[in-house]
Amino acid sequence: MNKIVFVILQTVLQLAGSTSLRFIKPNVLVLEVSDLFSTEVSVHCGEQFEGEAIYWERNGERIVESGNRITVMIDGLRGGNFTCHRQNGDLLNYTLLLVHPVGFLRGGVLTQSNDREFISCTARNYSGHFHCSWNWHQERTQRAVVYFAAIRNSSLINCTLDSDISGLTCIDKEYCPYSEESRSISLTLFVRNLYRLEEHHKSFLIQDIVKPDKVNITKFKDDMFEWCPPETWSFPCSFFPLSYEVKVVPNSHSCDYTGGRVEKNETNKTQYKVNNKKAYTFCVRAQDPLTKKAWSDWSHYHQRKKRHSLEQ
Repeated sequence: MNKIVFVILQTVLQLAGSTSLRFIKPNVLVLEVSDLFSTEVSVHCGEQFEGEAIYWERNGERIVESGNRITVMIDGLRGGNFTCHRQNGDLLNYTLLLVHPVGFLRGGVLTQSNDREFISCTARNYSGHFHCSWNWHQERTQRAVVYFAAIRNSSLINCTLDSDISGLTCIDKEYCPYSEESRSISLTLFVRNLYRLEEHHKSFLIQDIVKPDKVNITKFKDDMFEWCPPETWSFPCSFFPLSYEVKVVPNSHSCDYTGGRVEKNETNKTQYKVNNKKAYTFCVRAQDPLTKKAWSDWSHYHQRKKRHSLEQ
């Protein structure tokens, strides 16, 4: 089904003026507009209902247009759900008509993250699993995901929509972590609020989105710390190495503290000796040294000299 839908995505009908009509998937049409003037669009109930007496409803309310094929006026971003019925009220078919403003600034349905991206993707390891997420605009309460697809080498990747409709969980079953990743994954996402549609795309390699889980601090004695790679990290470590950043910060500060009295080092080892007679917080995080992309979140240990507290 998804392969068929992806082909349908490419079907575009040019209408009068600066508008076009795109078939996204069965029963879903998108009117692409570069201005907010009114546009006439033809809606069809179905060839199999030719000759029947048909009436129409728009968003649940009956309209004056009737017959198997009608022409409706779309004003600005006001699309609608058009349903056709027999005279006894039986529902025959429907067409969800959405409006996609093109040439406008993106946003309004989704919001950008701190890195100015609408979609953020991460992978915990090199297994082929990855997760992509987005943030809905807090004022958009009639939100929905219309369509999504992740594709590599013209093949669909298996993805499922998260229950809160704010992300996708995917697995690329054809991905091989032991060979060079030469082709990127292309993600397409269509979202809407009411009848306004937004289209978003993202292209990436798994190696560029890998972010290890938090490191496990396993031992503390006499200011000597030991840790091990996250349980979710790819093994063997000889093929999937990790490098670590360690920080020692004053005890009242977080691991992101960059002020005075900070001790910071990078190491490939999994142990570190702290030389500090005052209370401190020991921090450690991991990164793939081959790609040098995202660091894991910090793991930390509060050393108050009199009472120990381990937090990871």
